[in-house]
Amino acid sequence: MLTTPRLQLIPCTPAHFEAALAGHHVLAAVLGVAAEAGWPGSEEARQALAPGYQHLRRDPGLAPWWIYLLVHRADQRLIGLAGFKGRPDEQGAVELGYSVADAYRGQGLATEAAQALVQYAFAQPAVRRVTALTQPQRNASCRVLEKAGMAYEGPVLDPNWGEVWQWGRLRPVAAPVSLAAPLRAAGLILLLALGSCGGEADNATAPPTAAPADAVGLVDAGQALFEQNCALCHGPDGKRGLNGAHDLTKSNLNQMGRAYMVTNGMGKMPAFKGQLTPEQIEQVAAYSLTLK
Repeated sequence: MLTTPRLQLIPCTPAHFEAALAGHHVLAAVLGVAAEAGWPGSEEARQALAPGYQHLRRDPGLAPWWIYLLVHRADQRLIGLAGFKGRPDEQGAVELGYSVADAYRGQGLATEAAQALVQYAFAQPAVRRVTALTQPQRNASCRVLEKAGMAYEGPVLDPNWGEVWQWGRLRPVAAPVSLAAPLRAAGLILLLALGSCGGEADNATAPPTAAPADAVGLVDAGQALFEQNCALCHGPDGKRGLNGAHDLTKSNLNQMGRAYMVTNGMGKMPAFKGQLTPEQIEQVAAYSLTLK
């Protein structure tokens, strides 16, 4: 069982499936909780119960990579389901999905479940990548996946649903501690090179005497870049990142961060979505000054 601040994610056993197929009130009684009307939250999820049961009966060891029942801890109510669509494939990829009853949507519960599943997946050595599919349009599910650290990868054709959007996240890779000093040294060399060729163009982007409005814009841009890139591994203000990497603070991001982003931010680390320009690096560094 996986536990989050507001949810319990209970691996669905054959007995749970049998109860669910008899009715969600029967399943809730087996779990000793109340049943939310409209469980599991979507027709697609409901249709997955019967084939899901058959798969698990044939392969009981599939349970950790199959369906989890979502129980709201405070309300003691069955509110949805989530889980994976099978074991990691040959490339180490797993696909996740989730469904929450209407009355419990818009509260961040799907995000909480997705984050728990992502963390569980990356705790397993065989998993290198987590993926998910959504309808081909911006919707609440897209935001759920973004908050779980996943990035939009493009449209793909699904044999059942046609064109869908694919999302993915690679296992975060932390640099070995023994390489920290060489990385800082290499970053400093590159930083000096960038500083010597930046000239007036860099100053025009972020002048030391920028007006307050410009400074706010610089910080906002830096925060957005931080959330899109750095926050996939690191947390701000003393909080651990999603993969347990060290926290980012005013001191270690501003003093070390520029060199680190020069050496690793040019598309070399899986967590980074793309190349960071010198201007963007300065934006992130400006945001770092607002941290503790």
